[in-house]
Amino acid sequence: MAFLALLTLGVGLLLRWIWRRPVSEEPLVMTASESGETVVSPRQVFSSDEATLFNLIKLASQEHFLVLGKLSLLQLVSFLDQDEEARRALMRNIQTLRLDVVLIHPGIRQAKTVIKFRKEKEGSAVVDERERLMETILKAAGIGLVRLSVEQTYSVEQLVGLLGLAEEE
Repeated sequence: MAFLALLTLGVGLLLRWIWRRPVSEEPLVMTASESGETVVSPRQVFSSDEATLFNLIKLASQEHFLVLGKLSLLQLVSFLDQDEEARRALMRNIQTLRLDVVLIHPGIRQAKTVIKFRKEKEGSAVVDERERLMETILKAAGIGLVRLSVEQTYSVEQLVGLLGLAEEE
């Protein structure tokens, strides 16, 4: 019992010492460039066509889902594997996979549907392999996938049907 009390007191004193340490007065050092000529600026998240389609998707589904754009696949799924090295390798392979639109159930706060924008110009072997990997992971997680063309014009009613949100009468 005395050991537990001493251990608790020791942890408490350690935490107090950590929190009371003075914060460094040195400014943050930018490691990107030693020359000081680095320019940081915002970039577009969506192209014009993608933004239009995103807004239509939001209109069609906002009563049913939270609508988020440009998320990483790693934000939607988690991996458990006995082989830690295999799990890390998989996570490295998918860390750059970005999803265009994600519909999240507001009650359980999990992704239900992923919407990928299809551009007619895409078609390399690397893109195809990454798409297959993304499809496999989404299917294993029980997350639906819908592909929409940015070159096609959709109405809100069409999107409601394509996303499976139509109310049954």
